[in-house]
Amino acid sequence: MMSAHAVPASAARPLADPAGLVGQWVRLYEDGTVGLLLSADRTGWTLRTPTGDRTGTGRLAAEPITSESEARPVRRRLRAVMDDPAFPGAADLDLLDLQLAAHP
Repeated sequence: MMSAHAVPASAARPLADPAGLVGQWVRLYEDGTVGLLLSADRTGWTLRTPTGDRTGTGRLAAEPITSESEARPVRRRLRAVMDDPAFPGAADLDLLDLQLAAHP
């Protein structure tokens, strides 16, 4: 007989192929940062967040945003920067909406 039990939050999560996540909105496992993944390979990555770009070295540990509840705070921040010509807020908001529509 099998029984269900909760997996501890500290349990290792499987890592997706980082190249397969490029162009998607993702949440970093490390600290919960959410952003649009601009580039990634096994040695480093670049993420555009509503507050600026973030880079990291090593393999990316992240998962795509798939629910409205995850996207809500990001959507608010993107709307706040939509009029900033230095930041593609409107385009990023469109990408986020398309991604959420693909995960009903």
